[in-house]
Parts: sequence; structure tokens; C-alpha cells
Amino acid sequence: MVQAGPFPETADVQWPLYLLTFLSGVLNPVQSGLTGSLEKALSRPFLVAVVSLALSLLCAVAGAVVTRQLGWPAGKAAAAPWWAWLAGAAGFVVLIARPYAATKLGAAPFTGLTVTASVVFSVLLDQYGLLGFQQHAAGWGRIVGAALMCAGVALVSLT
Repeated sequence: MVQAGPFPETADVQWPLYLLTFLSGVLNPVQSGLTGSLEKALSRPFLVAVVSLALSLLCAVAGAVVTRQLGWPAGKAAAAPWWAWLAGAAGFVVLIARPYAATKLGAAPFTGLTVTASVVFSVLLDQYGLLGFQQHAAGWGRIVGAALMCAGVALVSLT
């Protein structure tokens, strides 16, 4: 059985993955507010990123210790595609956007735009099976859903 973190990937126990995903979505605007508030106090967005990443690293190490995933898996690093190692840089762009833009745009426009951009780009990733995702056709439902997300973020941002 394939493991995704501490949760097995079977149909009857996927609810923890949905719960984790929901919590991630709830914490998205919360993190934007936290980093924005810290940036207002410090006036140093890159320092805010360092503080945030340091706490994230501490949490990741604690999780790795608890789940016994701290050791480097022998011989597996070479199996990862070169672009997979860019995840940290992508995460940094996501993180640094928060103190720069979130408090200036507002929680709803910032989160709406990031989530909408994620959905639209995810449809493209799925359509072409890029970055390790299984290929899923961008049928009418996905295309209309992404378009409705765009309309929604426009309404949230312009009102």
C-alpha cells in the first residue's frame, strides 16, 4: 500500500486527507493575515519570510521525527526529477507574496486570486499530466468551473 505521510491512501480512510486539505484552505488567509501583521510591525518582508520558514522548518522536523521520516532515504534522491527540487523556491514565492500583497489587497481579493490562479493552473497541470500529476482531461465541467472562479474573484476584488 502506498503511503502519503501518515495516512494510507485507501477510499475508506481518505477523509483525513480531505480534512487536512480543508484545514490548509482555512489557514491560507489566516497565514496571509499573520505574515501581513508581522510585516507591518517589522517593515521587513524578507525577515518575515525567514521567521515563517524557520517555524515551518521546526514543525516539519517535529513531524518527521514523530512519523519516523527524518532519515534520508538511501538511493531515492536520484529518482526525483530535477524540477522537483524547486519546490522550496516555489513555496518562497507563495510566502513572500503574503507580506507584500495580502494586507494591501485585503483577505478576500488576495485569497480569491491565489485560489483561482491555483485552480486554473491545476486544470492545465491535470490536462497535460505535468509535474507528476495523473492526466485528467479538462472537460467542460472543469473549464466552466475555472471560468466561474475567475468571475468570482473579479466580483470579490472589484466590490
